[in-house]
Amino acid sequence: MDKYEIAVTIYAGCIVMFFLAVIIFLFVVTYQRKMVIMETNLKLIEQEKQLEVYKASVNAEEKLKKEIASNLHDEINPLLNALKFNLGKYRLKAKNKVFEPDELINDELVLDKAIDGIRSVCYDLTPSFFLKYGLVPSLEAYINNITKAGKLKGNFINEISPDALDAYTIEEQLNIYRICMELLTNLIKHGACSNFTLHISIAGAQLNFQITHDGKRISNEEIEMNSKASNGLGLKSLKARLLLLKATLNYYSEISLPNTVLLIPIKQA
Repeated sequence: MDKYEIAVTIYAGCIVMFFLAVIIFLFVVTYQRKMVIMETNLKLIEQEKQLEVYKASVNAEEKLKKEIASNLHDEINPLLNALKFNLGKYRLKAKNKVFEPDELINDELVLDKAIDGIRSVCYDLTPSFFLKYGLVPSLEAYINNITKAGKLKGNFINEISPDALDAYTIEEQLNIYRICMELLTNLIKHGACSNFTLHISIAGAQLNFQITHDGKRISNEEIEMNSKASNGLGLKSLKARLLLLKATLNYYSEISLPNTVLLIPIKQA
């Protein structure tokens, strides 16, 4: 091979290497652009998700206000009006020195219904008991009230110390309380169970709220389908609170007793 052929070979090699370098450069630039676009899209998706969270929270709050107003107007108000009417009747009888103790039995039942209704409304609001005693005692008191009402038997087991919740704000603890209340309410209304247990413990680096029951079995897939098909705010509000707490919620149905597990990352004080 003479000098001319060597020069041509070297020249051709340089051209090939140049084109390879151009191709690699274009690939890197294209890849970086795709990564930037992907990151931008992810940020937009995250922003939309957060917006949905806030919308769901606001809608849930408005729905709660309407439900409270409806309960007070449709349930409590008629009961109190009936008691007021009866008190007026008793006053007239007292003037005539007539007193029939048996008439008070029905009024006691009406008063019990009014008290139960008001108690239910108070639990829907931020309960004073919660503000005074905190998350764990409030959940225990709620379950004890359910058991006393005789509708079903609720058990409560707590294995965490009070200071385990010190790092959580009142708003975060209230979100945890609302999630547990929503789960228990759904279980009572739709779960067809007669016995349940709420067990609070620490699992690794997470708070573990586990509800075991003997009622209807349901899976994560069914919950997701119900959430998409439902126009109600219960499940959507639940999702919003889970996102705010960075928590996970799973339903386990393929075991002897179905259970629901809420896991919340432990915060350090």
